[in-house]
Amino acid sequence: MRRIGLAIVAALSLTVAGCSTADSVDGEAIPASEVGSSTTTTPASASPSSPTPGSESPVPGFKATFRAATGSLPNGTNWNLSLPQVEAGAPGPRAAFNAQMDSILTKLTGSATTDYPFTFTDGSLTPTEKSRAVVGSRVLSGAVITLSSAPRAAHPNTNVETVVLDIASTKPITDPYVDPARAKSVLGPLAIAADPTHRLSAIDVGYEDFKLWIPLPEGFHVYVSVSHALGDYVAVTIPWDKVTPILKPEVAHAVSP
Repeated sequence: MRRIGLAIVAALSLTVAGCSTADSVDGEAIPASEVGSSTTTTPASASPSSPTPGSESPVPGFKATFRAATGSLPNGTNWNLSLPQVEAGAPGPRAAFNAQMDSILTKLTGSATTDYPFTFTDGSLTPTEKSRAVVGSRVLSGAVITLSSAPRAAHPNTNVETVVLDIASTKPITDPYVDPARAKSVLGPLAIAADPTHRLSAIDVGYEDFKLWIPLPEGFHVYVSVSHALGDYVAVTIPWDKVTPILKPEVAHAVSP
Protein backbone atom coordinates (compact mmCIF):
# COMPACT_ATOMS: atom_id res chain seq x y z
CA MET A 1 0.00 0.00 0.00
CA ARG A 2 3.00 2.33 -0.13
CA ARG A 3 1.76 3.55 -3.54
CA ILE A 4 -1.57 4.62 -2.03
CA GLY A 5 0.03 6.32 0.96
CA LEU A 6 2.48 8.28 -1.19
CA ALA A 7 -0.25 9.34 -3.59
CA ILE A 8 -2.53 10.69 -0.85
CA VAL A 9 0.27 12.60 0.90
CA ALA A 10 1.60 14.10 -2.32
CA ALA A 11 -1.64 15.22 -3.92
CA LEU A 12 -4.60 14.23 -1.74
CA SER A 13 -6.22 13.21 -4.96
CA LEU A 14 -4.30 10.41 -6.59
CA THR A 15 -5.98 7.11 -7.00
CA VAL A 16 -5.44 4.01 -5.06
CA ALA A 17 -6.46 0.55 -6.16
CA GLY A 18 -9.04 -2.16 -6.00
CA CYS A 19 -9.64 -5.71 -7.43
CA SER A 20 -10.51 -8.04 -10.45
CA THR A 21 -11.86 -11.39 -11.87
CA ALA A 22 -11.89 -15.30 -11.95
CA ASP A 23 -13.64 -18.64 -12.63
CA SER A 24 -17.33 -19.42 -12.08
CA VAL A 25 -18.46 -22.07 -9.60
CA ASP A 26 -21.53 -24.04 -8.64
CA GLY A 27 -21.95 -24.73 -4.97
CA GLU A 28 -22.90 -23.22 -1.67
CA ALA A 29 -23.01 -19.46 -1.39
CA ILE A 30 -20.11 -17.71 0.30
CA PRO A 31 -21.23 -15.44 3.14
CA ALA A 32 -20.85 -11.75 2.45
CA SER A 33 -18.62 -9.78 4.79
CA GLU A 34 -19.23 -6.17 5.75
CA VAL A 35 -16.72 -3.63 4.50
CA GLY A 36 -16.97 0.12 5.10
CA SER A 37 -20.07 1.80 6.42
CA SER A 38 -22.38 0.43 3.74
CA THR A 39 -21.53 -2.81 1.98
CA THR A 40 -23.46 -5.34 -0.05
CA THR A 41 -21.83 -8.55 -1.21
CA THR A 42 -23.28 -11.42 -3.16
CA PRO A 43 -21.82 -14.78 -4.16
CA ALA A 44 -20.51 -14.89 -7.70
CA SER A 45 -22.54 -17.35 -9.74
CA ALA A 46 -20.76 -16.80 -13.03
CA SER A 47 -17.24 -15.95 -14.02
CA PRO A 48 -16.65 -12.29 -14.91
CA SER A 49 -13.94 -13.40 -17.31
CA SER A 50 -12.46 -16.46 -18.93
CA PRO A 51 -10.74 -18.93 -16.56
CA THR A 52 -7.28 -17.75 -15.57
CA PRO A 53 -4.41 -20.19 -16.14
CA GLY A 54 -3.15 -21.53 -12.83
CA SER A 55 -6.47 -21.07 -10.98
CA GLU A 56 -7.57 -24.69 -11.30
CA SER A 57 -7.23 -26.97 -8.27
CA PRO A 58 -4.63 -29.77 -8.60
CA VAL A 59 -6.11 -31.63 -5.61
CA PRO A 60 -9.67 -32.51 -4.55
CA GLY A 61 -11.31 -30.24 -2.02
CA PHE A 62 -10.68 -26.54 -2.42
CA LYS A 63 -11.92 -24.72 -5.49
CA ALA A 64 -10.98 -21.24 -6.68
CA THR A 65 -13.87 -18.84 -7.17
CA PHE A 66 -14.93 -15.22 -6.71
CA ARG A 67 -17.62 -13.30 -4.91
CA ALA A 68 -19.06 -9.97 -5.94
CA ALA A 69 -18.12 -7.25 -3.45
CA THR A 70 -19.84 -3.87 -3.58
CA GLY A 71 -19.96 -1.08 -1.05
CA SER A 72 -19.44 2.56 -0.24
CA LEU A 73 -18.09 4.95 2.39
CA PRO A 74 -19.59 8.21 3.71
CA ASN A 75 -17.14 10.30 1.65
CA GLY A 76 -18.53 8.83 -1.58
CA THR A 77 -15.83 6.20 -2.10
CA ASN A 78 -17.39 3.13 -3.70
CA TRP A 79 -16.35 -0.23 -5.09
CA ASN A 80 -17.70 -2.98 -7.30
CA LEU A 81 -15.18 -5.83 -7.43
CA SER A 82 -14.79 -9.55 -7.99
CA LEU A 83 -12.92 -10.75 -4.91
CA PRO A 84 -10.97 -14.03 -5.13
CA GLN A 85 -12.15 -16.73 -2.72
CA VAL A 86 -11.98 -20.49 -2.24
CA GLU A 87 -14.88 -22.78 -1.49
CA ALA A 88 -15.25 -26.38 -0.28
CA GLY A 89 -12.19 -28.08 1.22
CA ALA A 90 -11.27 -27.95 4.91
CA PRO A 91 -13.22 -25.20 6.73
CA GLY A 92 -10.26 -23.79 8.67
CA PRO A 93 -7.96 -22.96 5.73
CA ARG A 94 -10.93 -21.92 3.62
CA ALA A 95 -12.14 -19.42 6.21
CA ALA A 96 -8.60 -18.13 6.83
CA PHE A 97 -7.93 -17.51 3.14
CA ASN A 98 -11.26 -15.80 2.52
CA ALA A 99 -10.68 -13.62 5.60
CA GLN A 100 -7.32 -12.55 4.16
CA MET A 101 -9.06 -11.51 0.95
CA ASP A 102 -11.65 -9.53 2.92
CA SER A 103 -8.81 -7.83 4.81
CA ILE A 104 -7.26 -6.73 1.53
CA LEU A 105 -10.57 -5.23 0.44
CA THR A 106 -10.89 -3.35 3.74
CA LYS A 107 -7.28 -2.16 3.50
CA LEU A 108 -7.76 -0.81 -0.01
CA THR A 109 -11.13 0.86 0.35
CA GLY A 110 -10.60 2.00 3.94
CA SER A 111 -7.43 3.88 2.97
CA ALA A 112 -9.45 6.41 0.98
CA THR A 113 -9.91 8.82 3.88
CA THR A 114 -9.63 12.15 2.04
CA ASP A 115 -12.54 14.34 1.01
CA TYR A 116 -12.22 13.03 -2.53
CA PRO A 117 -14.32 9.97 -3.39
CA PHE A 118 -12.47 7.02 -4.91
CA THR A 119 -13.99 4.45 -7.23
CA PHE A 120 -12.55 0.92 -7.23
CA THR A 121 -13.16 -1.56 -10.03
CA ASP A 122 -11.55 -4.75 -11.28
CA GLY A 123 -8.14 -4.11 -12.79
CA SER A 124 -5.67 -5.97 -14.96
CA LEU A 125 -2.03 -5.81 -15.99
CA THR A 126 -2.57 -7.70 -19.24
CA PRO A 127 -5.65 -9.30 -20.80
CA THR A 128 -4.92 -12.48 -18.79
CA GLU A 129 -3.19 -11.01 -15.70
CA LYS A 130 -6.15 -10.31 -13.42
CA SER A 131 -7.26 -11.09 -9.88
CA ARG A 132 -7.32 -14.81 -9.12
CA ALA A 133 -7.20 -17.47 -6.47
CA VAL A 134 -4.77 -20.36 -6.94
CA VAL A 135 -5.17 -23.70 -5.15
CA GLY A 136 -1.99 -25.64 -4.51
CA SER A 137 -1.39 -28.92 -2.71
CA ARG A 138 0.00 -27.17 0.39
CA VAL A 139 -0.89 -23.48 -0.02
CA LEU A 140 -3.82 -21.29 -1.02
CA SER A 141 -2.78 -18.09 -2.74
CA GLY A 142 -4.35 -15.19 -4.52
CA ALA A 143 -3.76 -11.84 -6.17
CA VAL A 144 -6.14 -8.89 -5.99
CA ILE A 145 -5.59 -6.50 -8.92
CA THR A 146 -7.67 -3.34 -8.86
CA LEU A 147 -8.10 -0.06 -10.67
CA SER A 148 -8.92 3.11 -8.73
CA SER A 149 -9.85 6.59 -9.84
CA ALA A 150 -10.71 9.91 -8.22
CA PRO A 151 -12.30 13.09 -9.65
CA ARG A 152 -9.16 15.26 -9.54
CA ALA A 153 -6.58 12.57 -10.23
CA ALA A 154 -4.51 12.81 -13.38
CA HIS A 155 -5.10 9.15 -14.21
CA PRO A 156 -6.41 5.91 -12.70
CA ASN A 157 -3.91 3.70 -10.87
CA THR A 158 -3.52 -0.05 -10.68
CA ASN A 159 -2.72 -1.74 -7.38
CA VAL A 160 -1.76 -5.32 -6.56
CA GLU A 161 -2.06 -7.17 -3.25
CA THR A 162 -1.25 -10.86 -2.70
CA VAL A 163 -1.73 -13.57 -0.08
CA VAL A 164 -0.01 -16.95 0.23
CA LEU A 165 -1.59 -19.06 2.99
CA ASP A 166 -0.09 -22.26 4.37
CA ILE A 167 -2.91 -24.82 4.49
CA ALA A 168 -1.47 -26.77 7.44
CA SER A 169 -1.00 -23.77 9.75
CA THR A 170 -3.73 -21.54 8.21
CA LYS A 171 -1.20 -18.69 8.48
CA PRO A 172 -0.01 -16.40 5.67
CA ILE A 173 3.58 -16.72 4.50
CA THR A 174 4.95 -13.20 4.89
CA ASP A 175 8.72 -13.73 5.15
CA PRO A 176 9.75 -16.33 2.55
CA TYR A 177 13.46 -15.54 2.11
CA VAL A 178 16.41 -16.95 4.05
CA ASP A 179 18.42 -13.77 3.51
CA PRO A 180 16.57 -10.67 2.19
CA ALA A 181 19.82 -9.05 1.01
CA ARG A 182 20.73 -12.10 -1.05
CA ALA A 183 17.15 -12.35 -2.30
CA LYS A 184 17.43 -8.84 -3.72
CA SER A 185 20.70 -9.57 -5.50
CA VAL A 186 19.41 -12.87 -6.92
CA LEU A 187 15.83 -11.92 -7.83
CA GLY A 188 16.67 -8.61 -9.50
CA PRO A 189 18.56 -10.08 -12.46
CA LEU A 190 16.19 -13.06 -12.64
CA ALA A 191 13.14 -10.80 -12.87
CA ILE A 192 14.77 -8.66 -15.55
CA ALA A 193 15.66 -11.77 -17.57
CA ALA A 194 12.10 -13.15 -17.19
CA ASP A 195 10.40 -9.94 -18.34
CA PRO A 196 9.36 -10.31 -22.00
CA THR A 197 8.44 -6.61 -22.16
CA HIS A 198 11.96 -5.48 -21.11
CA ARG A 199 10.45 -2.77 -18.90
CA LEU A 200 12.35 -3.94 -15.82
CA SER A 201 15.70 -3.46 -17.51
CA ALA A 202 15.10 0.29 -17.34
CA ILE A 203 14.76 0.50 -13.53
CA ASP A 204 16.65 -0.36 -10.36
CA VAL A 205 14.77 -3.38 -8.99
CA GLY A 206 14.92 -3.50 -5.17
CA TYR A 207 14.01 -5.98 -2.46
CA GLU A 208 10.72 -4.23 -1.71
CA ASP A 209 9.64 -5.10 -5.24
CA PHE A 210 9.58 -8.83 -4.42
CA LYS A 211 7.04 -8.82 -1.59
CA LEU A 212 4.05 -9.36 -3.87
CA TRP A 213 4.09 -12.91 -5.23
CA ILE A 214 2.09 -16.10 -5.66
CA PRO A 215 3.29 -19.62 -6.44
CA LEU A 216 2.31 -21.08 -9.79
CA PRO A 217 3.14 -24.57 -11.11
CA GLU A 218 5.55 -23.03 -13.61
CA GLY A 219 7.36 -20.82 -11.12
CA PHE A 220 7.59 -17.96 -8.65
CA HIS A 221 5.14 -15.36 -9.98
CA VAL A 222 6.11 -11.89 -8.75
CA TYR A 223 4.50 -8.49 -9.27
CA VAL A 224 7.26 -5.89 -9.54
CA SER A 225 6.27 -2.31 -8.76
CA VAL A 226 7.20 0.22 -11.46
CA SER A 227 6.21 3.77 -12.34
CA HIS A 228 2.76 4.51 -13.72
CA ALA A 229 4.34 5.32 -17.08
CA LEU A 230 5.65 1.74 -17.18
CA GLY A 231 2.28 0.26 -16.16
CA ASP A 232 2.34 0.38 -12.30
CA TYR A 233 3.37 -3.30 -12.06
CA VAL A 234 5.17 -5.84 -14.21
CA ALA A 235 4.32 -9.50 -13.56
CA VAL A 236 7.03 -12.08 -14.26
CA THR A 237 7.40 -15.79 -13.56
CA ILE A 238 10.80 -17.07 -12.43
CA PRO A 239 11.46 -20.85 -12.72
CA TRP A 240 11.41 -22.68 -9.39
CA ASP A 241 14.92 -24.08 -9.71
CA LYS A 242 16.23 -20.51 -9.76
CA VAL A 243 14.27 -19.41 -6.69
CA THR A 244 14.13 -22.30 -4.21
CA PRO A 245 17.77 -21.83 -3.06
CA ILE A 246 16.90 -18.41 -1.59
CA LEU A 247 13.63 -19.52 0.05
CA LYS A 248 13.39 -20.86 3.57
CA PRO A 249 13.29 -24.69 3.38
CA GLU A 250 9.78 -24.89 4.83
CA VAL A 251 8.55 -22.26 2.39
CA ALA A 252 10.18 -23.95 -0.59
CA HIS A 253 8.54 -27.24 0.44
CA ALA A 254 5.14 -25.60 0.75
CA VAL A 255 5.05 -23.56 -2.43
CA SER A 256 7.11 -25.35 -5.06
CA PRO A 257 5.65 -28.29 -7.05
